[in-house]
Amino acid sequence: MVDQDLVTDAVRTLALNTLSAYRSGVSVKWHDAELAIYLVYIFGEINKSKISMPYTLYHPDRQIGGGKGRAAFCQAPVVAKEKRKETDYSEHPLTHHGDMLMALVQSGISRYPNRAVVMQFFETAARYGDFFKVRKECIMPTLEAFVDPR
Repeated sequence: MVDQDLVTDAVRTLALNTLSAYRSGVSVKWHDAELAIYLVYIFGEINKSKISMPYTLYHPDRQIGGGKGRAAFCQAPVVAKEKRKETDYSEHPLTHHGDMLMALVQSGISRYPNRAVVMQFFETAARYGDFFKVRKECIMPTLEAFVDPR
């Protein structure tokens, strides 16, 4: 039997360490960069399939981690559907997956000089569009990556 917490922590740590190294100017091999981005992508899929996530807790006033949409990325209080667009999610802490996506955008890895890495970045950014609803400051850097003169 696989310890889900151990696997989740290992995946998260490897992805964050690689993205942090690249952001700091450390030379990262293309296959390590591609793997880090893929791990960010698959982390969301892993969490959807888990029956109980270590950081998914339910409190009467707050949903912490997991879930769908914004709740997958931000530890925000439960908000009525009609009030979601006017709610500022930027003041709420991110979930583990939200942290990984933030690190992905901030790393600048979208400028990596390898097409496989860049395409993996685009696929991941497109897959998790709800992340940009909770961290609007990540929209412009991501859009710029989509239209830069590569």
